[in-house]
Amino acid sequence: MMARSAATFGSLRGKLGTTLKSRFQLGCYVTFRLETQRDLWLAVMAGLLDDRRLDEAWRSLETAVLDCDETRFICTRYAFLKRDWPLVLTFSRSITDGFLRDESQLYVARALVEQGVHHEALNVLQPLPLKFDAESRFDGEVAYVRGLAMEGLDRDEEALRYFQYAYRCFPGLADVADRARAASPAAEPATAVSGPSAPPPDPVPALPAEPAVPAAPGDGPDGPATREEALAEALSMLDDMVGLDPVKRQIRGLTAQLRMATLRREQGLPATAAPQHLVFAGPPGTGKTTVARIVGKVFAGLGLLAQGQVVEAQRVDLVGQHLGETALKTSRVIDSALDGVLFVDEAYALCNSGYSGGDAFGQEALQVLLKRAEDDRDRLVVVLAGYPDEMAELLATNPGLGSRFTGRVDFPSYSAAELALIARHIVEAQGDVLAEEAVRVLDDICGRVVEDGEVDRLGNGRFARELCRRAATLRDLRVFEAHGGAGTPSREDITTLRLADITDAYRELRAGTDGS
Repeated sequence: MMARSAATFGSLRGKLGTTLKSRFQLGCYVTFRLETQRDLWLAVMAGLLDDRRLDEAWRSLETAVLDCDETRFICTRYAFLKRDWPLVLTFSRSITDGFLRDESQLYVARALVEQGVHHEALNVLQPLPLKFDAESRFDGEVAYVRGLAMEGLDRDEEALRYFQYAYRCFPGLADVADRARAASPAAEPATAVSGPSAPPPDPVPALPAEPAVPAAPGDGPDGPATREEALAEALSMLDDMVGLDPVKRQIRGLTAQLRMATLRREQGLPATAAPQHLVFAGPPGTGKTTVARIVGKVFAGLGLLAQGQVVEAQRVDLVGQHLGETALKTSRVIDSALDGVLFVDEAYALCNSGYSGGDAFGQEALQVLLKRAEDDRDRLVVVLAGYPDEMAELLATNPGLGSRFTGRVDFPSYSAAELALIARHIVEAQGDVLAEEAVRVLDDICGRVVEDGEVDRLGNGRFARELCRRAATLRDLRVFEAHGGAGTPSREDITTLRLADITDAYRELRAGTDGS
C-alpha cells in the first residue's frame, strides 16, 4: 500500500536529483501531480474516498492543516460524500486554483440545493465552468445541478432546458435521461454513471465519472434519406462555426474522399483508403471537441458508422492503478464508443516520460487502443487531441500511432475579429445586446489579447465565453443596485451590456488568470 512507503517516498530520487512526473485522480474531474510525500498523502486520501472508506479517511483528515488548496479540496470532497452540507461550505472557502475551484463549487452548489437554498446555488453555478471546457461532462453536470435548482424554484421549463443540455454533454449522468425526457433507444440502455452531483440517499460517495454511451444523433429510421439529412446537418454545423477555415476545408475534403470511396466501391472500382483515425492538434478553446462531434455525424451520415456518437476520454478514464486493470478499463471505454467516435483529449498523457522505468500503464492503454482501433475499424473512429508540439512528439515516439493515425487536422488560434464575433454570438445567445460603446471596447480587448500573444493562454473561444458571462453578471449587479429590490428596471436595462460591464469583466478575468 502506498501509505506504508510514505516515509521513504522520494528519498532515492532526491539523492539522484531526478523528478517523478505522474498524476492521480484527486477528485471526480481533477487530477494532480504525484511528486512529494504530501502528494502521496493526498493520493492515499483520494483513494480512501474512492473506496468509500470515509471514516478511515476522516481519521487523517480531521487533523490536517488547511494550508493549501489541495487539502481544502480533499476535505470538501469528504464532506460532500459524507453528506455534511454545512461542512462542504466551510472547507470549500478560499480555494483559488482554477480546476479545484470549479469542482469544489459544484459540490457547494449541490450542497445548497440539498438544503433548499436554490437562489444561492444558481449564483454559485453562474460562472461555471471557468477552467473546464464548455460542453464537457463537467459542464453537463453543472447544467444538471442548475436544473435541480430551477426545479426547486418551480421553474420547470427552465429546468428542462438545463437537463436537456446536461443530457447532451453527459448522457450517462445519474437520472438525467429521465429528467431530460429523452426517449429510450431501441438498444439496451446504458448504465447511469454517478458524478459528484448525485450522492445517493445513504452516505455512499460518488465515483469518478466514467465515459458513458451517448444517445445517437438523430435516432430514428436509418434509411438513406435520414443519413443524407444527418450529413447535411453536420456540414451546416461546420459552416456555422466561426473561423477555422483550414479545419473546415480539411473536414470537407475528408467528407468528399469518404463519399467518393464509397461510390467507387459500389461500382466495383478500386478506392483509396481514407483516413479512419485522426489527430486534432491545436491550442485550447479552438473547437476540437465540437469538430469531433461533427466528424461523428459525417461518418454516420455517410453510413460508415451506425450512430456517430462521441465518447470523451482522458488518461484517467483509460489507465488503471493495478496490474491488469488498464486493459479492462480501456476496453470498457472503447466498447462504449463502438459505432461512434472515441475522442481522447491530451492523448500524450498516455505516454508519460517522467517515469524512470517507463509508463507501463500508459503504454498498456496505448497498445489496447491501437489494437482495438485496427480490429474495430469498421465500427470506430478514434480522435487523439491535444497541443501541437506534444501531439507531434507522441506520434514520433510511437510508430504504431503514426501508421494508424494518418489524418491530422491543425486547429489555428482565433484572430481578433473571430474572437470578437464569437463573443457577439454568445451575447446574442444569452438574449443580451451590446451597447455601441461596448462593441468598440470588446473589439479592442480581443485585438489586444491576440496582439499580446495571450489568446492561447486565455483559452481562445473559452475566453470569449467567460468574458461575456462575467459581463452579464456585472450588468445584473449594476442594474440591481441602481433599482433596488423593489424597483422594476426596463427591458433595455436588463438586456444591455455597457462599456463598463465589458471592461470590468476583462479586468476580473485577467486578474484571475494572471494570479493562477
